[in-house]
Amino acid sequence: MITLHYFFSFLLLLSSIFVFISKNPVHSVLFLILAFCNASGILFLFNAEFLGLVFIIIYVGAIAVLFLFVVMMLNVKIYSSDEFSYLPFIFLGGFVLVIQVFLVLEKAFSNSIFWSTSLPYNFENFLDPLTSIDVIGQSLYNYYLLCFLLAGLILLVAMIGAIILTLNFSSKRQNELVSRQLSRSDNFLAFFK
Repeated sequence: MITLHYFFSFLLLLSSIFVFISKNPVHSVLFLILAFCNASGILFLFNAEFLGLVFIIIYVGAIAVLFLFVVMMLNVKIYSSDEFSYLPFIFLGGFVLVIQVFLVLEKAFSNSIFWSTSLPYNFENFLDPLTSIDVIGQSLYNYYLLCFLLAGLILLVAMIGAIILTLNFSSKRQNELVSRQLSRSDNFLAFFK
């Protein structure tokens, strides 16, 4: 557990350094998203699931994607340079993914019958199995359902507005001159008879 904490901390420091030293702004925002995910992983290790999910939902899902959206909307010139290889980062990301999948599977199968304990009495049956996320989810969906749905509707309207703002209409509409249209005669049509 401590080694995993050190690993997430090291990856957090490394990704936050790459936020500043990367020359491409899109890569910088992607390293920022990686830093937020590592911070939420550290919070999950400390059993602060709610704060970890808030980091993922608010920082990664809203703020970092907004930064990425603004960077892509500004149409920043991207210079390609082959001096920096991203192959080590792909391997590092794959390694982090494998560790996270292993931890999730270990937690999922630790309560099954295949993982038997040597204790004669199991105390977990008498404890409340609800975590803080379960309690918050139940209170959100039981008592604050209308507010939750209104917040989702407001976010949907904001997303549609942002998409409409970035649309680029390329077809230029010609202004119609009513006086020019009314002054036409049928002489032009008589030419084709």
